[in-house]
Amino acid sequence: MTITLRRINLKPPYHIGAACVGMMLAACFGAQSASIASAPTVGARIARAQRANTSLILVANEETGLIGTIREYSEGANGNVAPSNVISRIGNPYAVAFSSTEGIAMANGIIESGGQSGAETFALSATGNAQPLTGISCFGRGQTNAVAFDSTGHLYVASVSGRSQAIDIFAPGASGCISPMRTIPDAGGLAVDGNDVLYVANQATATIDIFPPGSSTMEAQIGGTNTGLGAPRTVAVDASLNVYVFDMKTATISEFPAGVTGNVAPIRTIAGSKTGLDGGNGFSFGLAVSKRNGEIFVSNPGTNAILGFARTASGNTAPIQMIAGGATGLSDPLGLSLVE
Repeated sequence: MTITLRRINLKPPYHIGAACVGMMLAACFGAQSASIASAPTVGARIARAQRANTSLILVANEETGLIGTIREYSEGANGNVAPSNVISRIGNPYAVAFSSTEGIAMANGIIESGGQSGAETFALSATGNAQPLTGISCFGRGQTNAVAFDSTGHLYVASVSGRSQAIDIFAPGASGCISPMRTIPDAGGLAVDGNDVLYVANQATATIDIFPPGSSTMEAQIGGTNTGLGAPRTVAVDASLNVYVFDMKTATISEFPAGVTGNVAPIRTIAGSKTGLDGGNGFSFGLAVSKRNGEIFVSNPGTNAILGFARTASGNTAPIQMIAGGATGLSDPLGLSLVE
């Protein structure tokens, strides 16, 4: 499988791995327990991560200058509205995920140097040019392009370096220049369901690869001509374990029922001129499904918009919600996640 790295403006390292600066090199390559000197305890992480008082949409907003951001909007936001909070970072975030104990995780995209963090976490209360809670470095030159948390706070990071691609799993609170707990030889958009089953949107094979909890061996796939999948880029799972896929080739959202595998047709699709799903930049659309009401959210980096579709939406239907316009600050929004 080959993924073409997306080159953008040359930017300085986003976050130099604190462990590699503040410790001897031997500590950088130590066991999983190695961490930056300021890494918080489990109790501190839980206190700082927090649950939001309201449901939020988190957007990895790559932007076009030197400063990428994570932008937060109320889940009910609509129209040309300003974000409720912005975390400013030097970098170009590609993906974002949330855990009530670990906070916000961000995949940092292009990695220009070995000491640069490829994934970082922030407290939900972070704002402005905030310091990360953790930063994981030593991915090597390449890019990190997807992140996800499981129910126990383990962080999954998908990365590509040259022709090497992998999903690395790190312990809760892991930080510094460290080795992952385990590695899965796969790549693509990530989702972890309520049972800690991992789903990978594998664009090269046009499949959704499924891994049991704690396993690096694929158990099953959704794929084949009946699925309609051509280049699945992102995947999400709702509270009932139904699987949603955004396919970049067909600009289609497809839903597959819980537990289904193999060459099966989706139970519904959303596609067409009214949806606003076309016009992307050919790299990534974010995808998330509300566990409260089943609404489907998609980020379109081509039109700088966040689109929301009703739980029952099907066919060539317009979104019921759209966040777009100058006040939003959206500029190349890629990954998104929900805080509920």
